[in-house]
Amino acid sequence: MLNPKGLQLESSKKHWDFQFTDNEYDYFMKNARLTKIEKQVLELRRQEETITAIAYKLGTCESNVNKIIRKIKNKIIRCVVFG
Repeated sequence: MLNPKGLQLESSKKHWDFQFTDNEYDYFMKNARLTKIEKQVLELRRQEETITAIAYKLGTCESNVNKIIRKIKNKIIRCVVFG
């Protein structure tokens, strides 16, 4: 998928890879307007925690964690596309 700036956005339909460089991670944390829980989930996914483990740590269910991950993905894409 190409965005208006001509950057290639890589994502598969089954799995989103949260392996960012430190600079990219800092940029997204500052500019993507993530909520507190979204920041927690992003940090745990960055540490390669499973969705089940994240749900257990946050005291919620896996479907809620998946919804939060979808919101994070959308915010990161908007951050990349619109700056």
